[in-house]
Amino acid sequence: MTLPSDGRKLDENEIYSIKNAVKEAGIQQIHPEKMEAYAESMVQKLKGNATNAQGWRTTSALNE
Repeated sequence: MTLPSDGRKLDENEIYSIKNAVKEAGIQQIHPEKMEAYAESMVQKLKGNATNAQGWRTTSALNE
């Protein structure tokens, strides 16, 4: 995935707006660059919430 061409991450207000737009109008109404940035923010949120107990791998599979 890539961030928007300006490399800027979305702020909380933009994330909230995208969530509402997807609910109301569908995913087709979101600009592809904004959608990629939104997806990246969701991945980062999941990475921040994951722990080894939940099965999130922190090393190479060859190290296990």
